[in-house]
Amino acid sequence: MKLNLAAFIQIFLSIIFLASAASKFMNPLPFRRTLEQLGVARKLVLLGNRVVPATEFIVAILIIVEETRIVGQIGIGALLLSFSWSVWRARGKELDCNCFGNLLPEQFGVKTMARILLLAAMVIYLFVYSQPTGLQAAQMQEWLAALFITLSIVTGYGLLSAMHQFRKTMLKK
Repeated sequence: MKLNLAAFIQIFLSIIFLASAASKFMNPLPFRRTLEQLGVARKLVLLGNRVVPATEFIVAILIIVEETRIVGQIGIGALLLSFSWSVWRARGKELDCNCFGNLLPEQFGVKTMARILLLAAMVIYLFVYSQPTGLQAAQMQEWLAALFITLSIVTGYGLLSAMHQFRKTMLKK
């Protein structure tokens, strides 16, 4: 069975949210600092510091199982809304996003919103593509290809972000 676009998107979203959750679980301090800088109430900071990565982990699993895909899509949609709220709260401030924990150093801004909109477009595509994607019937090599393509996209994005940040730093000198 060949992997279709909807099945690839399922894998892509799963990997993105698994990486984000893992980074926040392994080093929760940067994300906690971001929540504090956004003006989130202290009690909610402590809760959000655990709930957000836990939710990211859960939706990453739900999105790849056909029977729970819709629930995963709704969960990702809710996360993206909360991330959009964060971008709105950060407007006019120079705050580190910590969207992926501290894997990709980046500040809130247009790039953050563009990334949110791209992920939202993927989720909307999955809602429109309502029939089963056949992901569970896909061969292991298809899964691995999707995994490596996703990792290549994320790595490329990370390298471009690092180059952009380096360039900005050099221009300030």
